[in-house]
Amino acid sequence: MKGFIFSILFFTIYHLDAQDSLSLPLLGRHVSVYFSGAPQSPVLLYNMHDNENTAALAGRIVSKKYGGEYFELMHEGKRLISFQYGQDSIHIDPNRIYTDTGIWLQLEKNNITDTMVFKTIRSWRNSLLSILDIEHRELVIALHNNTNQNYSFKSYMPGEEFEKEAAALHKGRLNDKDDFYFVTDPHIMYQLEPGRYNIVLQSNSTMTDDGSLSVYCAQLGIPYVNVEVQQNRLLRQMKMLIFVFQQLMTKE
Repeated sequence: MKGFIFSILFFTIYHLDAQDSLSLPLLGRHVSVYFSGAPQSPVLLYNMHDNENTAALAGRIVSKKYGGEYFELMHEGKRLISFQYGQDSIHIDPNRIYTDTGIWLQLEKNNITDTMVFKTIRSWRNSLLSILDIEHRELVIALHNNTNQNYSFKSYMPGEEFEKEAAALHKGRLNDKDDFYFVTDPHIMYQLEPGRYNIVLQSNSTMTDDGSLSVYCAQLGIPYVNVEVQQNRLLRQMKMLIFVFQQLMTKE
């Protein structure tokens, strides 16, 4: 597998120039949506935080080989999208705007109660969802990176911060808790359990509506997998992503 991964990496790294992008500005801030791969594929691969570069590169590379339609939000290389509001700045997490509740929570963090700002962000969100065409996908694969000993599989264990957000946990043979799958469907969890990776199953019945893509997909009943890996572990993220394709897309 390692040799195969390297062959994909070295062949593909120099063939990433075929691309398209759409401009999707938000309140004067330039945001673009990069996309490549198979149009209208049943599989969506999506990287939304512009500072999670390992996840983005893994998505670009693996989608070339295994298919799916890959999208990436590009906004100044930062996690948050920031824009001016009067004399202040508003900072919005692009993984917290997929529900109306999530948008309001983001505005509350910025001490903003302006309904027009909410409507503008909601309209922008709806345009983004239309581009991603999530409602017509059979599988949504989000690609994220974390930092060492911060957010991890451990965050969902009993007594930890997100304990109540998890319906079930699967501890894989891989000891590093920074690298794990976060899924919304028990069947997907079952299919991924033969691998060596940790898995968190979202509690769809009691989940907190924070506006995240996993919540949105759960509300619509769209199977969702987040391939969450520590930043700079490109081969690990590629392996985990390839395993998702192997397990979920090549079996009845």
